[in-house]
Amino acid sequence: MDVVIATDTVNVTFGGQRVHIPRGTAWDAADPLVKQFPGLFSADDRHAMRTQPRREPEDAGGEPPVERATRAPGERSQARRPRTAR
Repeated sequence: MDVVIATDTVNVTFGGQRVHIPRGTAWDAADPLVKQFPGLFSADDRHAMRTQPRREPEDAGGEPPVERATRAPGERSQARRPRTAR
């Protein structure tokens, strides 16, 4: 099965129905909608929607540091509360 990627977000009328085509979504190249609107699709996967960003390999095989949401005992928080109008 060949796959093509929607290059832009559009709404088209197909078979009497309104169809929403989100940019970056994958479609079967044999789909009748793709055949009717070939200019809206590309075989180039650079247009593909990514659910997670591409990650470069970590240097020396290490893991990236984990950010903590809470402070450790004795540690001071660097967060500042916004000033409120008085």
